This record gives sequence, structure tokens and C-alpha cells, in this order.
Amino acid sequence: MYSVQCAGRFVVLCFSALMVSQIAYCKPNGAPIEACEDMSPQHFLKPQSGVCPFTSRLAKDEMWSNGTIEVTLEHDSEDFKGFLMMAFDSTSSDMNPIGTFSSDLKGMGKAIDCRTDGTKNAVTHKDKSPKRSVVATWTPPEDFDGSVVFKATFVKSFDMFWVKQSSSTLRVKRADLGSDGSSGKGESSTTEPPVESTTAKKPSAKSDKEDGSDTTTTRTTTAQPEITDAASPIGILAFYSVIIIGVTIAFIA
Repeated sequence: MYSVQCAGRFVVLCFSALMVSQIAYCKPNGAPIEACEDMSPQHFLKPQSGVCPFTSRLAKDEMWSNGTIEVTLEHDSEDFKGFLMMAFDSTSSDMNPIGTFSSDLKGMGKAIDCRTDGTKNAVTHKDKSPKRSVVATWTPPEDFDGSVVFKATFVKSFDMFWVKQSSSTLRVKRADLGSDGSSGKGESSTTEPPVESTTAKKPSAKSDKEDGSDTTTTRTTTAQPEITDAASPIGILAFYSVIIIGVTIAFIA
């Protein structure tokens, strides 16, 4: 009988120690890396199955892949203490987060690396103070083109939390970058037609044979104003005017 009581006390003691250790393990300064896999706060309790009162609101529905977007975790009247949010390709079976978050959450949280690849691909709280609204800035992969959904876990208390709450879908369009690094805003770049030179070409060398000469030497002419062989109308008029004036003067004399 005594051994049974001792065994029961031992089980209770072990369970209590386990719960205390887990509560201590769930640090108030942010979700642990272990929470990245299933986005659970590691409270060893079941999440709430009802409608989550908190939302992830997107600043816009579409964006270019070389831009940024603000995602706001919020509620009008209720506070939450902890959160964990990541972005996912909504059309892919790969459940690894994509893109990067800015580390500037105005003191309300911090960016962490859930992929362990050196990028800040998730955001979480940095303390357990009550929060009504948290704004995070996200940047998609540079060459990404597709649909993105943000998933967030909200913690209101140790035994009340909602896991993987999805946002509305964000459409990301791939931005084509030019050779100078400037963005074409998704429009395909076009190659401009070559510009024809406006420099006047020098007259080609004329052969004496063109003038009926028997010589085979070639005379090269330089580019000068072209002089036509035929007399201009003004020259002809001036010539006849001089003759008429001369005849008139001779007749008067």
C-alpha cells in the first residue's frame, strides 16, 4: 500500500515538474524556434477551435516582387500577448516560410529565422505586454510570382490561443529588372531599334572612266558642296539681263 502511494506521488511530482519546466520554457520574449514547425506556442494544450477574434490585415491585395507590404495583426477591442507570423506560397506544398520581414516592429516584436538559413522569415512578440495592433513589413523573394498567404498564431493567455490563422490572399507579380537595376514594374523590357547615323557620307571616289577617259586612275574627291553642271534659272536670267542692258546702252549711244 505504501509503495502504491509513493508511486502515485512520484507520478504527480514528475507531471508537476514537467508542467513547470514547460511554462518556464515558453519564454515571454518570443516564440521558441521549436514553434516554427507547427506554429504552436508549445503550451501543451489544445488550441481554440472557435472563430479567432484577431485578424491579419493586408495593406493591399497586389504588389510587385521588388516592393514591400505592411501586415497588421489586430483587433478592435481585445488584446493579445503573443504572436507568431510567417508567409507561405499558397499554391505550393512546401510549408517553409518565404520572403523576409523587417526587424522594425516599433518595439512590439522582432524578426526571427524559422528556416535557419540566415534570413528573417518570421515575426514574433518580444514581451508579454498586451497588444492591440502590431504592424510588420514583409518583402517577397525577388523573383517570386504567385499567391501568398500569411499565417499567424495569436496567444491571449496561456490556455487560450489560436494557431495558423490565415490572412486574405496576396497576389505578387514578378518585377522585371533592367540592366541598370531599375524596375520595369512587371512590364517586359523592349529593345530599342538602332539609331541610324545622321553623319553625311563622303562622296565615293569617281573614276575617270565615268567621263569617257581611257585612263584607269581613280580621282578621289573630298566632301564639298555639290555643284551641278546645268546653269541655275537665276544665272540664266542674270546673263540675259546683262545682254539686254548692254544692247540698250549701245542703242542709246
